[in-house]
Amino acid sequence: MTERASHIDLLTGAYKRQHFERLLAQAVSSAHRNNSGLSLLYLDVDNLQELNDIHGNTSVDTALAWLAQKISDVFDGRGPIGRIGGDEFAVVLPGVTVETAARLGEKLRQAVRQELHASAFGDYRLTVSVGVAARRPRELSGDLMEAGLAACTRAKQSGRDAVVKR
Repeated sequence: MTERASHIDLLTGAYKRQHFERLLAQAVSSAHRNNSGLSLLYLDVDNLQELNDIHGNTSVDTALAWLAQKISDVFDGRGPIGRIGGDEFAVVLPGVTVETAARLGEKLRQAVRQELHASAFGDYRLTVSVGVAARRPRELSGDLMEAGLAACTRAKQSGRDAVVKR
């Protein structure tokens, strides 16, 4: 396996969590040194287990690969994208304010919701819950990830299919 392949999730093309966390740490260090903005989006697919139960594993894999491509399209190379868990992704946005990051998160949320997917068992729509966090002074990369996750959790608790800022 090449070094690049060891860092990339084969299903989605996103960075694997461990490598993504290294990239996030580098981005946080750079933002501290340059006193620049940095935001993180943390997103989770809503009701993925229900999708699996109704449409099967193949539909879930197809949906996750499609979502990773949609994230890449919306963020257009602004920063690295990581697959944090089974249905969780994160995006590092160097030089981006929390307001701009939230607007991009909303653009992604709407783009995901608009797409109708077909499976052998019928059509379905995906939705995502998005948490947005901006770097604070002296905050470490792990703290920023936790803040993004906490905001994402609040988006899920508020009814899903939402964008919530820290």
